[in-house]
Amino acid sequence: MTADDDSEMDRLIPGVKRLHNDRVNVYRHRERKKPEPRTKPREVVAPDEFPIESRPAQSSYFNTGLQVKLQRKIRQGAIRPEATIDLHGYRQHEALDALQDFLSEALRRQYRMILIVHGQGYRSQSDAILKPLVQRWLSSRSQVLAWCPAQARDGAAGASYVYLRAG
Repeated sequence: MTADDDSEMDRLIPGVKRLHNDRVNVYRHRERKKPEPRTKPREVVAPDEFPIESRPAQSSYFNTGLQVKLQRKIRQGAIRPEATIDLHGYRQHEALDALQDFLSEALRRQYRMILIVHGQGYRSQSDAILKPLVQRWLSSRSQVLAWCPAQARDGAAGASYVYLRAG
């Protein structure tokens, strides 16, 4: 463009200046984000430092090493259980004994997915007893890599899928 072109542009579009450099510095007025303050890390307590009864119940558990795709398959019930135990009508100590025997047998047979039917506790006079007991017990076992509520076809919240470590 020449000077004549500049004057003609000023006449056509008043108040507009010609840019001699067409590059724009996008970083010039950018503010930096301030880092968020760090909080104290939570204390990690070993599972065996306090009794099973005092630990809070969880809705599900997945080992940090499990792939997200595998976790999804477990939650969706895409991996069918190879064995099932029904704990309806058991007292607490009987249920834990039966569960220990069942888990030992499942590991001996190298099962990966099992189903535990513990019920939802509707007939209990107070809150559910077996469901949180089973969940806390499963959380304390190193052979259990994951557990979560079952799909409706397998018992919904009254049952749990349990994924075991390979033998």
